[in-house]
Amino acid sequence: MRTICDVCESAVAVLFCAADEAALCRPCDEKVHMCNKLASRHVRVGLADPNKLVRCDICESSPAFFYCDIDGTSLCLSCDMAVHVGGKRTHGRYLLLRQRVEEINQGIWTM
Repeated sequence: MRTICDVCESAVAVLFCAADEAALCRPCDEKVHMCNKLASRHVRVGLADPNKLVRCDICESSPAFFYCDIDGTSLCLSCDMAVHVGGKRTHGRYLLLRQRVEEINQGIWTM
């Protein structure tokens, strides 16, 4: 199953922007993220085989971006914000995509 670009809704998405929570094809990524300096800093990751993506342990549908070492759960952005309120903000949470982000920074997704 292929993911369709959230912007043009016609092309196959090749990357995901966590800040925008959007899957994008290459042309739409260039339009959206090269239009201003702040948007160009968004971390985008290549879309992997959907069967290999880690899913959120709470909603079980969105890609997980964080791991909470106290709760032992993988969480998407929305569920992380809902679960870690108040005192739970002290839980140590880590980006699940660290390795992939480093690969992008080394030039795989050079823009």
